[in-house]
Formats: sequence, structure tokens, C-alpha cells
Amino acid sequence: MSAPSIWLTTLGCSKNQVDSDKISSVLGDSGYVDAESPEVADVVMVNTCGFIEDARRESVQTILDLADAKRADAKLVVMGCMAQRYESELVAALPEADAVIGLDRYPELVDELDSMTGWQPIEISGVKRSHMDILEVVNRPTPTTPFAYVKVAEGCNKTCAFCAIPLIRGKQRSRASASIVAEIEGLVSGGVQEVVLVAQDLAAYGRDNGAGSIEELVADAADVDGLHRLRLYYLFPREIRQGLIDVMVGHPVIANYF
Repeated sequence: MSAPSIWLTTLGCSKNQVDSDKISSVLGDSGYVDAESPEVADVVMVNTCGFIEDARRESVQTILDLADAKRADAKLVVMGCMAQRYESELVAALPEADAVIGLDRYPELVDELDSMTGWQPIEISGVKRSHMDILEVVNRPTPTTPFAYVKVAEGCNKTCAFCAIPLIRGKQRSRASASIVAEIEGLVSGGVQEVVLVAQDLAAYGRDNGAGSIEELVADAADVDGLHRLRLYYLFPREIRQGLIDVMVGHPVIANYF
């Protein structure tokens, strides 16, 4: 059989876009190809946002629109934050969806698609791609813009009454700094000139698992050869330390924040 084609629509924040980029990379490594439009795709995927009511309404409407647009025999997969928070409700309310896959089930994503499409997965260096951690995936699709977001941590340890992120994304889990720098180097070699470091609680990077400090990470990222601009999104005021301010002020590549 020919390789199944994928159309992936991403809603919500920059962190969701990073997830979609990495999922696209994993699927590409497993032999899937990009579709030219949702109308011709074998699998249509929606990476949803569930942060606020307007975002949830947009997600549902996008799912319904794509259900109408896709081929009758194509599969529709709902994933992302809304799928994580409301998986059972979406399964009951949206018979149009062939699968609802929350964040916790991303390691199973390729297996799910293989089962739906009958595709025989490709293994690279003996590593089954479907069991890889999306957060730690370094490879990204070839950049189409001069800037890119790089997610340095997942989740948040804060308990702000107004925010559902810890409920959806879980506790903070920081990546190893070497993995982050390697991802930035790959993006820069592909033509990216500006990198934006993102996380739910960026200034608290590394405090959950000893992965390093935000000061060290920012300095190492800014030193990547060929990088013209580094931005930080967003810094929780209570977590900002003088050391981070000194790094930001002292490096010409780092964009003004304050």
C-alpha cells in the first residue's frame, strides 16, 4: 500500500504548535506523508485547545468543519488539550471522530494511526517511534519561517485559580538543556534566525528535576552559532532572579523583555 497521508490542523498557543511540529516529524519518520489539503488526506488530525470557552467552541467547530470536508473513508483524529481534559465527553458528543487522543496517550499515537490505516510502521535504528516522548523529540520539519518556538518544559507546578494548565498538562517536567540546544542548532541550520523559548512557567525551568537553571539554558541557547535573536515567553514575575536579568542584559542576541 502507498504511505497514508496526514492533514494536521493546530489550534491554540505556540506550545501546541511545537507539539504538532514534533508529531509531524515522528509521523514522517514512521513513513506517513503530508497531504495537500484535508479533502484528500487519509487521516485528518485536529490539535485542539481547551484553555478557555472560546477556544473550546473553536475546537469543536473546526472538528465539525473538517468532518464535513474530509473524504468519507478518511479518519478523523481529535487530540491536544481539549482531548486531554474532555476525552470521554468528546467521544460521546462527536461520533464524527474516529479517535480522541489526549496528551497522556501521545506515546500510543503512531500505533493508533497504524491500526486505523493498516500501515506497516517503519522502525529507525531499532527504536519504535510510537513509544518516543514527544517533548524530547529533537527533529522538527524543515522550517518555513525565519522564527521557531522551542518548548523547554511541559506542565506547571503553580496552582493559580484562574488557570487549567496543571489540570491539562500536569506537573512541570523540564527537558535536558543539551536536548534543547541540539533542537535549536537543528533549527538554525535549517534557516531559522529567531528562536522563542516557551513553557508554561519558563522562569522555573529546571527546578523540578535538576535539568539545569534558566540562566544557564538562556546563555547556552544565545551562544548557538548563527542564531540572530532569542526571545523568552513567558516569565512569571515571582520566579525571575537577578542572575537571569544579568544574562539577558549581557547578551546582544537576547531580545528585550521588560
